[in-house]
Amino acid sequence: MEQNAPLAPLEDSNKILACIAYLLGWLGIIFAFLDQGKKDPWLRLHAWQAFFLGLASIILSMVTFGIAWVIIFILQIIYAIKAYQGEYFEVPLIYGLAKGQALK
Repeated sequence: MEQNAPLAPLEDSNKILACIAYLLGWLGIIFAFLDQGKKDPWLRLHAWQAFFLGLASIILSMVTFGIAWVIIFILQIIYAIKAYQGEYFEVPLIYGLAKGQALK
């Protein structure tokens, strides 16, 4: 696989796991450590993005008294749908952290 080629899910079931990871927020990290996550860099990347997005939601919600939670929750739903469709995408501001962890 080329260095710059976008990742794609190895199995259709991984699309469902990535979708669930975004809906679980920071708990979505568990999918990075499952057998499927260890084998599939696409799933691992989405699990890490979901984790960091969930953490951002918690931190920003404390600062903004819950307003950020509503916005991030809507984004989580959008990202869950995109992951279910098998899309490769980068969550702004979070992708760099997630890529560093997922593609080690």
